[in-house]
Amino acid sequence: MKPLLFKKIKILPIFFTYLLLTSHNVFPQNNAITNKESNLRFEQLIVSLRETVEEGMMRLNKIDERYLTKLSGLVDYDRAYLSINSEKQFFSKGALDSLRMPKMYRELKCLSEALYFEARGEQIEGQIAVADVIINRKNSSRFPGTICGVVSEGSHKRHACQFSYNCDGKLELIYDKKTYGRIVKLSSMILNGAFSDITNGATFFHASEVSPSWSKKFKKTRKIGRHIFYKN
Repeated sequence: MKPLLFKKIKILPIFFTYLLLTSHNVFPQNNAITNKESNLRFEQLIVSLRETVEEGMMRLNKIDERYLTKLSGLVDYDRAYLSINSEKQFFSKGALDSLRMPKMYRELKCLSEALYFEARGEQIEGQIAVADVIINRKNSSRFPGTICGVVSEGSHKRHACQFSYNCDGKLELIYDKKTYGRIVKLSSMILNGAFSDITNGATFFHASEVSPSWSKKFKKTRKIGRHIFYKN
């Protein structure tokens, strides 16, 4: 029994040495395979991500612009190039009706009332143009620095105000609630920067059926609807 046990004890160190030597060759090989597979999966992930991005960009490029403008309520041409015949198509009243009423605040109320009393009979573009004049004045150092200040300027004197509804001696009441609601929504969009200035910087306007003396002193910029616009 003892010689056999002794032989087994002598063999054990040799066996462990063999395992150590063979494992030294096996483990590095396994690590190399693992690293290679990991790198391959990473490359496949990058390729897949690139293909997904490219596919997404192709889909975006294929989106019909008319669909997007229809979704927003806007037509598919720039407002700066609208003709008189196309003004009615600029922005649908139905699109405004579908919007939620914005939360009312002082500047929005002043602009909405000005558009209602000065331009409620105009097409949408004509209303935006009048709003542009008010905003251009607000941004000018020659006029009050707020929407309400611009609209009410000179209203303490009869027939001396900038916007006639404020000093014509008549009681101004809003009877057409539906039109006023549309104007409030439009005014909110304008104050939030939804539209660029279409009057070319105008700070004055008058109805086309009249010809005030001051109009000869200023530069005419555009005629939109029944109003003619000027800047000085």
